[in-house]
Amino acid sequence: MGRKDRLPAAPALPAGGQGLVLLEGPEGAARLYALAGAEDEGAGLWVRGADLSGEELDGLTLSRCLLEDCRLTGAGLRKAALTDCILRCCDLSGAQGYDGSWQRCAWQGVKALGANLSGSRLKDWSCTDSRLEALRLDDGVLEHASLLRTSLAGANLAGLRWKQLVLEDVDLSGACVTGASLRGLDLRSCRLDGLTAGESLRELRGAIVDPIQAAVLARLLGLDIR
Repeated sequence: MGRKDRLPAAPALPAGGQGLVLLEGPEGAARLYALAGAEDEGAGLWVRGADLSGEELDGLTLSRCLLEDCRLTGAGLRKAALTDCILRCCDLSGAQGYDGSWQRCAWQGVKALGANLSGSRLKDWSCTDSRLEALRLDDGVLEHASLLRTSLAGANLAGLRWKQLVLEDVDLSGACVTGASLRGLDLRSCRLDGLTAGESLRELRGAIVDPIQAAVLARLLGLDIR
């Protein structure tokens, strides 16, 4: 199976945002807040420059939406469900979004330092040029997903399950993969310094690495390669 065949499907949004309802700044923030509170679905929205830092948006449901330059730092996004959405240059640092659902969504230039997506399912999801240091995705699911030029340094990926996952130029240094099998995953373009796994290191069996990475991982086994 070629790389292009494994890339996730793109969100079903009109090119250039045409046909979307543009809501900027406070107007966009108020609309998203109202949608979460009403437990209703928002569709066809282009929210730009909204600041929802620290707001409770649990259960927010969006489809065919573009969020651009929005601040969601420390926001509550528990059990949020987003379908066919793009997040572009948004900040989700510290957001609490566990048990969420992201389907056919794309993150572009997103910052999500220390965000909590534990138990979330991300299907047909792509992430490019983003900073996800210390992200929590433990016990989550990545299905038909790709991460390109993205940092997951120090991320908690314990118990993560994946299917058809592409990683290119991803920083996994210091990430925890305990209980998450990497068998068949191509890590040759990734940084693996300080990767942590279970005591038996069974998580690393079958992963695809280059000779230099193999030497790095050998240190986890206590080998002295000279």
